[in-house]
Amino acid sequence: MLLDLDAHLEPSPFMLRRMFGLTMAETRLALKMARGEVPLDVARSSHLSRSTVRSQLSALFAKTQTKRQAELVTLLTRIAVLP
Repeated sequence: MLLDLDAHLEPSPFMLRRMFGLTMAETRLALKMARGEVPLDVARSSHLSRSTVRSQLSALFAKTQTKRQAELVTLLTRIAVLP
């Protein structure tokens, strides 16, 4: 498989929901995290409270069996290259 390393790869929202049972809100957060956004910026741009984003992030960690943001983003990047 050849990959363009300059391309920004993003996992499929459908794939994330199917693999991990994510809600739409959790899927949106996961995609924003995969794009490099940080939770505080997500809260501001989405007009959500920080506690709401933290709660969604905690659910993402639990459902993906990750413990840190870097670990979650690494997982999402790996999923993005799946066919």
